[in-house]
Amino acid sequence: MTSCFDDPGAEAFFEGNQVEFNAGALPNGLTSTLTRTSGTQTDILQVQVNRVSTSATAAITVNIAVDPTSTAVKGVHYSLASNSLTIPAGEFVGNFPVTILTGNIQPTEAPVLKLVIDSATGAELSPNYADLSINIKVVCTSAISTNADVWVATTSTIYGNFTKDVTFKPLPNGQYTVSDVSAGMYAAFGFSGTQEVIYGDNCGKITFVRTGQVEFAITNPASGETVGAYDAAAKTVTLYWADVPNDIINAKTTLVKK
Repeated sequence: MTSCFDDPGAEAFFEGNQVEFNAGALPNGLTSTLTRTSGTQTDILQVQVNRVSTSATAAITVNIAVDPTSTAVKGVHYSLASNSLTIPAGEFVGNFPVTILTGNIQPTEAPVLKLVIDSATGAELSPNYADLSINIKVVCTSAISTNADVWVATTSTIYGNFTKDVTFKPLPNGQYTVSDVSAGMYAAFGFSGTQEVIYGDNCGKITFVRTGQVEFAITNPASGETVGAYDAAAKTVTLYWADVPNDIINAKTTLVKK
């Protein structure tokens, strides 16, 4: 008797000829995390495009467009040297270079570049993997201070001008603890000389994170200047803080490395 059923041992072969983004199957797209070291930095991201076929006898030209819903802006977040690539005969993989303008991107930004395979000469488009979202993230290395560094802190409040040697010790993730953000103000009135505040460094922008060991309700200012800065050339750090119960609405403390 001849069976009418398919042989379960028979192998099935894909007979099509398609192109697709290699990372197109990732549910959240491709994430590119770059470490920024200068304001003029650029990085090349190679986006892999695959030929899905059992034969590679002819070259394929793949044309790639940018989806207008992208939040990444050309000339601000990225640039493209070309809008096409060629997968040569005999090859199954090609790379499409995207230049990331890393120096322009702040760590607080999260631009998304959406690429679409618009057309291909010599192949069909994959029905599922012909589009790709590239999530661009930028981080900065931080080396403002060491455990051994000593800084001269100065501040001016309604209670007077104060100066004191402090430490600005590093923590993980670009954060630092200043040993006395008041530069000796509270100590001048008989309180502890330890009034710790933890600040974060985001590519030279210094922001209030939380308090450490303190005796007072020190917070981030609710108004006015709130983001300080690190000047590497001058070896200075500016910090903003407040103690509203004691009528300090917005105080600025400047650290100068000794």
